[in-house]
Amino acid sequence: MLISDFLAVAYEQTLRLGRSKFRLAVLGSILLIVIFINGIGDVPEAPYQRLAENPFVTRTDIHFNNYWQENPLLPVIAYVLGLSSPAAFRILCFCVILGGFLLFERLSRRRWGPEHGLIFTVLLMTSPLTTVMLTWLGTPDGLTLALTIPFLFSRSTPLFFFLSILGTANHPAFTMAALEILILRWAARDGINFRHALVSGIGIVTGYGLVRWFLAVHHIEIVSRADFMLLRDAGEWLKMNASNLPISLFSLFNLHGWILPVCLLMFFKRDRTFFSLALTFLAVNYGFTFFTLDTTRVFSLLSWGVLFAVIFHSNTLSHTAGDAGAETQQQFLQALIVISLASIFSPRYFSWAGEIHVTPFYPLMRKVFR
Repeated sequence: MLISDFLAVAYEQTLRLGRSKFRLAVLGSILLIVIFINGIGDVPEAPYQRLAENPFVTRTDIHFNNYWQENPLLPVIAYVLGLSSPAAFRILCFCVILGGFLLFERLSRRRWGPEHGLIFTVLLMTSPLTTVMLTWLGTPDGLTLALTIPFLFSRSTPLFFFLSILGTANHPAFTMAALEILILRWAARDGINFRHALVSGIGIVTGYGLVRWFLAVHHIEIVSRADFMLLRDAGEWLKMNASNLPISLFSLFNLHGWILPVCLLMFFKRDRTFFSLALTFLAVNYGFTFFTLDTTRVFSLLSWGVLFAVIFHSNTLSHTAGDAGAETQQQFLQALIVISLASIFSPRYFSWAGEIHVTPFYPLMRKVFR
């Protein structure tokens, strides 16, 4: 079979599955494959689950670097719901991740149609963000994802304000991710203007104020993230980030890294400002990971929305390509389909503290075939 024939068949079958009433079953099957190939593990020391047992005191008993107490939303929710035991907390985190995927599928299907919704959701489920969310089940990352998703689709300022408060109380990566998405949508002329960014900024400030109030009321003393960065000198950070650099750099996108050159080659000349801004945001986000241990995780939290903003704007441009619009759109979607299919089965790993770590699947296979 020629490559062109394979692409044509993959394209037609994907469109057919997207329109099928079994669409969610297909997505569920793909997610099960991703979970099997990735595996599910626990975040080291389970700080958020243990914090959920009592989020109202200083928890240096978990670790003396308790900067994660700046993120009280998920532990407080688990505490209020009575889901603070290890098993219940993991189930809660997994349900939040699953809910985020379903929300993304629904919103993308509503905006772009069922075929596009299927392709885009598979890309999200096979992203490096999913890798770290499943590998370290028990972090607030799933809730960060769910709170960020509406920023890619909605135009509601009250919703942005409310989500900005919650997102800031959940994880600081949300603040940059949400604002970058809004700025990119503004640049893409996607119904977003300065008012949306301003209201979101006010929500972020409000959320930060509520977190500080929460910590002050309960007399919780924390080691801030800024203090944590200063625990290492510049040389240590440089050495950590330089080790395993080529492969750690690839972990930021894995096979999804091919999406960027596809979009740039096909559409950069159509909107230089938008794509230049997106590349700038990605570079800035990578710069922030220089002072973190969780290189892949933090970059994914900051940048997954930027990547999908690029995908969505490229998809819009493919619809407005004049006489060649239908062919351009088909070629663009074919590229995304190939990348998404390859990503389902691609090896998964992540960079932490300058070292490359495999997902729980590999230790499991070693035990099975020992």
